[in-house]
Amino acid sequence: MNSKRHFLQSIFAVLLISISPMFAQRTLTLEECRNMALEQNRKISIAQQDALAATYTKKSAATHYLPKISLDGGYMRLGKDIKPLGQDMFLPIVPYNAINPSTGQFDPSALQDPATALNTFVIDPNTGAPMLDGSGNPIFKNYAMLPADEFKLDKKNLYYARLSVHQPLFTGLKISESNKMARHAENIAKENIVLTKAEVISKTDEAYWRVVSLHQKVKLAQSYEELLNQLVTDLENIYAEGIITKNDVLKAQVKQNESKLQVLKAENGLALSKMALSQIIGSTDDEINVYDQILDEDNTIYNTSPINLHGSAENRAEIAMLKEKVSVMQAAKNIERSKFMPSILLTGGYGFASPNPYNGLRSEFGGDWSVGVVFSMPIFTWGERKHDLNIANTKKQRAQYELEDAKEMIDLEIKQNQFKHIESIKKVEMTKLSVEQAEENMNTAKDNLAEGRTRLSELLEAQLQWAEASSQHIDALIEVKTSLTELEKATGEIYKYFDN
Repeated sequence: MNSKRHFLQSIFAVLLISISPMFAQRTLTLEECRNMALEQNRKISIAQQDALAATYTKKSAATHYLPKISLDGGYMRLGKDIKPLGQDMFLPIVPYNAINPSTGQFDPSALQDPATALNTFVIDPNTGAPMLDGSGNPIFKNYAMLPADEFKLDKKNLYYARLSVHQPLFTGLKISESNKMARHAENIAKENIVLTKAEVISKTDEAYWRVVSLHQKVKLAQSYEELLNQLVTDLENIYAEGIITKNDVLKAQVKQNESKLQVLKAENGLALSKMALSQIIGSTDDEINVYDQILDEDNTIYNTSPINLHGSAENRAEIAMLKEKVSVMQAAKNIERSKFMPSILLTGGYGFASPNPYNGLRSEFGGDWSVGVVFSMPIFTWGERKHDLNIANTKKQRAQYELEDAKEMIDLEIKQNQFKHIESIKKVEMTKLSVEQAEENMNTAKDNLAEGRTRLSELLEAQLQWAEASSQHIDALIEVKTSLTELEKATGEIYKYFDN
């Protein structure tokens, strides 16, 4: 019983090992490869992050319309006491009857009384009028002295805090033009995502069809090797009967060895092409397989290329980006022009300070509000604004030239790819005929050799021509696919393969 169980377990293990490679390989369609590349490609991720940064920049520019609120504060330690008086001061003393008892304020009209004036001022004995100092002011009899050394503030710790609000009223259109620049820059970043996706699709198609091509080349090399293997076997049998020489067998064996090397090269190229495709689509599996769609030639040539051959440069993301760039340069020009205009700012706030400047500089916080309008306009800058405006105008004109040049180059690119795609279709028809002729020639040479009417070298040459014609036919079929992708890319039709 145990031996039977052990036997069944061994059979299960062998089956598991034998079928595991079947599940290790994954067969992908072109559409699946495109989708994987669009999801995994790092260049697309970089372009998406650039677009996200541009969106945040646009949102940041929009905040310039809103008021800015700031809180400022500080502390300062002084090394010396504050001395408000630079020298001793003398304050005139007025008599008590010059003080208005109802208000407690000085009443200058009381000094018009002669008795009061006699007791208050120094009287000139010659004129009987108050004596005047050098400045024309009357000289009082009595003064109170304020010594500068004694009148000082020992407030060495200073504090302040202020909450401020600033609202732009007019900036010469700087804010609105800056917002336009940010919006156009965001549009450029979004179009760059489209452009990057198109590049990824193009590279994915190129890598995919390279895998298909090399897979066909491997099968072709194996078929060529099988022909030579069969030929060598037949020649060895004929040589054993003494009909041909050993040299004929050796010639075929040399070609046989060369075919084995060609198979090895084709297999290595296929492995490398699979690795390249895996890198583009973000797969870690280098043993992926692709559907061999190239065998259906009618579908390859006709049904997969119903593209409008009269495309326009206006469909291209590059043109959209350059148009946005022209708009950015126009906004930059307007910003430079706004430097000739004034800026008006509404400001307000509430602040606190210690010592309290509103209550005898006591060691306490005192506060007050303020509101005002700030006007600023440069008058003379030695031509700086004019030069900056000329620079901006030059950059805007340069961007316009770039746009016009790009349109012409893209129109030329569309025409070139149209011709290339049409030529590739014709090439398929011609190479297919060449394969049929080479195959017929090879069969004829084989029959003639069997009947002794031709030499071995002619058959070897015919087989080589068949292999070369078949290889050229495969290249032509692949060229139809790749030239179609390039034409779709040139006309902007490639954007249909992904969501913008």
